Amino acid sequence: MINIRELIIVDYIIVVLIQLAASIQDIRTREISDWTWIIGAVICVPLGIYITIALHQLFLYVLSVIIGSVFALASYWLRAMGGADSKSIMFISASVPTAALPSMALTAINITPISVLINSLIMALIIYIPYNVIQNLRYGNNCDALSRVHGVNRAIYMAILMCVPAHRIFRNPNNYAISQELGEDGFKPVIRLGLSVDDPRELLVEWMSQGRISIDTPVLTSYHIPFIVPITLGLIMYLLINANMLTLIIMAL
Repeated sequence: MINIRELIIVDYIIVVLIQLAASIQDIRTREISDWTWIIGAVICVPLGIYITIALHQLFLYVLSVIIGSVFALASYWLRAMGGADSKSIMFISASVPTAALPSMALTAINITPISVLINSLIMALIIYIPYNVIQNLRYGNNCDALSRVHGVNRAIYMAILMCVPAHRIFRNPNNYAISQELGEDGFKPVIRLGLSVDDPRELLVEWMSQGRISIDTPVLTSYHIPFIVPITLGLIMYLLINANMLTLIIMAL
């Protein structure tokens, strides 16, 4: 007889391996092969369905898939996520059954895609903010846009935006979006919602032709973090504790 606990462990291991493979691809090339998701779905989705039927939790599974798919598609349409990130959320939603908790309220905020996203956002902040601050401490004094803001505003910009030399943007244009604009008295920071699909090199070439910057001038940017990595870390956190950080805080109160 098939042991459900063993099937769950197998399912978890394969899902994590697929996510790790996607994370490595995202870090190396910022491109993830569709075959990664296809192979994962062919193996893990049937496993997820079988497990939920065996545990009599089909309603939770269907709800999880609907929530994950709607959120992923909406985020992609609004450019809040890249295509691979959206596919990752849908893959996880259909592969990892939601763990039922003692109350319906806790279970509702513990739906698999919601939990993974909450955990991944926490992990992204832990990774992203220190990296931004370190880069800004290194280049911020020579970054015209950042040097024009002070106090609380400067602290906010240092946490969410990053100054890097123009040559780094030319070398890896897919990693950055320009987060400064040219005003009458020089550059000023600007925060844009959603992922930018514009080529950042076009603005740099324009400013260089005007003599505003050189190839070594620090420019204020939004760094396109490989979000598959935080998603994978958020998934592992969820699988280890079968909850998200918000659920644990509420349960501790």
